[in-house]
Amino acid sequence: MAVAASVLSPDVEKAIEIYDQRLRTVLETEHSGESLAIDVDSGDFELGSSHGEAARKLKSKRPPGARIVTLTIGPPTPQEIALAQRMAGVR
Repeated sequence: MAVAASVLSPDVEKAIEIYDQRLRTVLETEHSGESLAIDVDSGDFELGSSHGEAARKLKSKRPPGARIVTLTIGPPTPQEIALAQRMAGVR
């Protein structure tokens, strides 16, 4: 995922690293467009039809205070690219 690192939190950066290194090849073929929640400390993950659903499923299995980040599986949508560019100050 090519987003300016300066606009991402360390938790999001870690979640993207886990996704890129361990999950992308396993999930993208069959789950593109679905939501993914990742516990950045354990690497555990859950899928859902929405970010909220994926996060709730993962939170129910993790201790309180777990650092969970949600992502959309697959290449970024045009809306996600536009948002990342706005956040990075790119026009």
